[in-house]
Amino acid sequence: MTQAPTLQRRLAILLLITVPLIWLVATTVAAYVAHHEVDELYDTQLTLFARQLLSVNMGERGDEALPVLPKTRKLIRGGDRGNLEDDDIGVAVWNARGDLLLSDGKGRHFGFDASRRGFYSVRGHDDKDEWRLFYLPAPDGSRMVAVGQRQKLRHEVVIKVIEGQLLPWLLGLPVLLLLILWAVRKGLRPLQQLTARLSQRSPLDSSPVEENVPGEVLPMVRALNALFARIAEAMEHERRFTADAAHELRTPLAALQVQAEVMALMPDEAGRQHALQQLQQGIHRATRLVEQLLALSRLDPLQGLSARQTLNWAHICRDALADVAAAAADKSIRLELQWQDQASQITPQAGDATLLTLMLRNLLDNAVRYCPSGSVVELQLAATGIVVQDNGPGIAAEWLERVAERFFRPPGQDMPGTGLGMSIVERIACLHGLKLHLANRSGGGLRVSLLVD
Repeated sequence: MTQAPTLQRRLAILLLITVPLIWLVATTVAAYVAHHEVDELYDTQLTLFARQLLSVNMGERGDEALPVLPKTRKLIRGGDRGNLEDDDIGVAVWNARGDLLLSDGKGRHFGFDASRRGFYSVRGHDDKDEWRLFYLPAPDGSRMVAVGQRQKLRHEVVIKVIEGQLLPWLLGLPVLLLLILWAVRKGLRPLQQLTARLSQRSPLDSSPVEENVPGEVLPMVRALNALFARIAEAMEHERRFTADAAHELRTPLAALQVQAEVMALMPDEAGRQHALQQLQQGIHRATRLVEQLLALSRLDPLQGLSARQTLNWAHICRDALADVAAAAADKSIRLELQWQDQASQITPQAGDATLLTLMLRNLLDNAVRYCPSGSVVELQLAATGIVVQDNGPGIAAEWLERVAERFFRPPGQDMPGTGLGMSIVERIACLHGLKLHLANRSGGGLRVSLLVD
């Protein structure tokens, strides 16, 4: 499996690509702005010179002196060779008929066109250079002036301007990239230190990680600390569950061993049948204990329901009543189901149907087990919650608060049990937003309520 690139490498690659791209875009924009400004400068110069030519009074043959041409320095040549060459600029003056009255430099090759006004870009007559021409007619139409300049000169000026401005940045770009790499590495050092501390932790160490980290990393550290706390709680549940299970299983297993030995020593058939009956009861008790322990082991780690589906309370109640119907029939106990509201109004509306069936079965089974023969066990469903009540002996008031404790059974109980039923009920109720309440009925019996919390 290919290892994903580290965060440091991702940031470094992103910045090393982005910064040069931004530098190139900035260079392009600067070149465009410089070219625009140079064009404006030289176009203004051509315009002023053309107006000067029109102001000169010359005869038909152009015998008056020509104004001095502006000497623009060619920046790329430098030193004593930096003066403008004569071929870089030209002028031409024509009369109304198109006769050339005056020319200078490349001006003799400029074409006459009485309809032209303003700036034009044309190719030279005997070279491949592009020229920038400005045509200006006299107000009275007697003359036409054209002033031109090579575009190459402007390009050279722009290049020199860009070199002068951006060369320092070009030289400083490698330094900037190195500083970026250093900053990325230094900025991510707290993450590397956190990784080192976590890699050295013991698997059983649930202590919180120190929160002296940058603000961007703090939420992750706090989430890790919350995770460690949940893991520690889950491990504590597992340790407590393992200890309780080992303690509670020791007694029934030892009893099964004793009963098996007694049955083997019995000399008569009647004694063996009695020992076999006791052995079967012990197996039934151990089986029930294992089932309850397995149910608790599944419920304990849950922080909430992973999936919820719409509940069909009619099916849930039917399944729970069917599970205890045989035991109730053996004791002539009548099971009653009462709907105080419509099934669509029963709370909760969504949850885990399997767990809720287990919850109701435990409540009904406890009522059937501890009620005398001929009793009535009622299952009531309402929008405010669920109630299971009976007319049995109830529970002594001093033990009501402890009934939901694991492996706790009130003194004086004759019926075998595990002391886990109410713990399972309370845990399932909590997962579905219900709260367990136990109270003795005034007319006798126990009332177990699961109300919306």
